[in-house]
Parts: sequence; C-alpha cells; structure tokens
Amino acid sequence: MSASISALSRMATLLFVVPLLLGACGRTSRETVLSADPLKVVAVTQSTLDINVSEYRKYTRYDLYVDGEKLSDGGFAALLQDPDALKDPVVHSDVVVLDESSILLASHNDTGARCWATRLSASGGEVHLQKIMKSSIDCAPDPAPPGWSAFYDEGSNLLLVRHTPFHVYPIAGYWYVLWIQGDVVAVYQKDREQERLVVRLARMSSQQALAEQILPMDTYAEPDLMNASPQLRQQWLMDNFAVATAPAASLQLRADNRLQTISPETWAEYKEIDRLNREEDARDQAAAAARERAFYEKVLKEEAERQKPAVNTTPGLPTQR
Repeated sequence: MSASISALSRMATLLFVVPLLLGACGRTSRETVLSADPLKVVAVTQSTLDINVSEYRKYTRYDLYVDGEKLSDGGFAALLQDPDALKDPVVHSDVVVLDESSILLASHNDTGARCWATRLSASGGEVHLQKIMKSSIDCAPDPAPPGWSAFYDEGSNLLLVRHTPFHVYPIAGYWYVLWIQGDVVAVYQKDREQERLVVRLARMSSQQALAEQILPMDTYAEPDLMNASPQLRQQWLMDNFAVATAPAASLQLRADNRLQTISPETWAEYKEIDRLNREEDARDQAAAAARERAFYEKVLKEEAERQKPAVNTTPGLPTQR
C-alpha cells in the first residue's frame, strides 16, 4: 500500500471538481477560524450549484491575514523560505486549529505538483512558520486520534503530529494509525511483498517496535481501514486484539476476534488478479520508457542535423555554416 494511491486520487478529484463548480452560480461565506494578533485565518466556503446533479457542493479554502493584510503568495513563500511557492498560485486547502495562537496548514500550488504542510503561529507580534514537510503527492492531514494529525511524506513515511504541546514524530513506513496512549502508538500496514498484514505497537519517541502481530494474507481478509474514522480504527483494534502498555507492552490476537477469513480458493483468485495487475503495470512502464527513449532519440537526431554544416552547391562560393 502506498500513500500516493489515495493521495493522487484525492488531488485528482480536487483539481477536477473545483473548476467545474466555479463555472456555475453560487454563494460564498466567510468564517474566522483563528484570530491571534497579528495572524488571522478565514475559511472561505463557496457553495456552488453542480448542474450535472442539481445539487449544491461546497469547497473551502483558507485566506491568511497578517496585520490586517491578506498574505500574498510572495509573503507565504518568504515565510516558507521556498522559492517553489512563487512559481504558481498557492491554495491553502486544510487547516487544523492547534490552540488559540497556532494552526496546522496544508497548502498546494494550483496544479497540485507541489504541496506543503506547515505550522503557523503568532507570538511577539510576529507570525512564525515551521515547515513539517514538502511533497509532490499530498500534504493534507489524514485521520488520527483526537489531539493528533497524521501526514505522509514524499517517501510514504508516517509523520504523527501532536497538537498540544506541538511535536512531530516520524514513523518509518506507511502505517495507518489505530490508537495512541502516552508515548505508544498502535499502527497497521499491508506488507504486499511478504503477503502479510502487520499490527504493531511502537514507541513514538524512539520508533522502537514494542510488540507485533502478523496476519497472513492467505488466511485473513484485508480490513477496510483506509478511509475509516479514528473511532472505527480504534474499535477494530480493540475488537480483535488484547492491547497492554504496562508493565510491559503486549499485543495478542483475541480468541474471540472478529477478523474475516478467506478460503484457499479466494486467495488463489486474489493472487491471479495481483499477477495480472503486475503484468499490466510492467507493460505500461515498458511502453512509457519506450516512448521516452524514442522522444530523446528524436531530439538528439534533430540536434545533430542542426549541427551539420550546410552543403554549398554553387561553384566558387564558400561553404555556409
């Protein structure tokens, strides 16, 4: 499982829907979500009639104000100290209010090619920015327990952000967050290469694995946790595992677990589908590589032709280059 799958799907939906909605009539509302001198954050929600389904849809962006003036893209790029933020217009698409003077902010350029997750705070009459991550995939927060936000960096590694007191905990690998208690987090991932589902307890401050349960994919069905709420993820954990953090961390599969199992026949069908998908991916990659190779060969050939000296066919005149 990769962060890029859900992230690219979400970004593609956003880039498709917004222009469609803006083309129809609608109304706009504004709501201040943070006011901490000199920083002000305003949610701008546009309700627009989608003529395809005759329903109103909502799209929210966030405008930032410093000392009463709307923060320009150049001003944001200066705070971010990243010239890439100047190349295209920037949209601030997600805000999580951390406390009375700071927010988590997800921003992306209008093409979706670059995005940033940052913490903006106001203190001492100034606005301060702390960069959490930059990516070409997605920077919006994912579901996490109350008081936390989850992000996935460019390498699909989990970043857990504690709201108060603010702290960022990197967790290597693409994991879904199930539950957090103190310094211990329960996480889940699908290990496709080793054909297993993994549930793990880890210490966030050191990334130390404390306990782990392996579920073979030829026996257990993959749970639908990608878009599940934090409450449903925690419920799935508690319904199926006995979890303890003291006096020693432990994670045991419950005898009365509710995990769904699959038959050998179903597993064989999954394997065949996976094989066909991999073969199709390999063909697509080979075709893309061939097109790229042909393009560069054509460019090199045209450049070589341009570098050749012109042939003079008129006697007595020098050759023209």
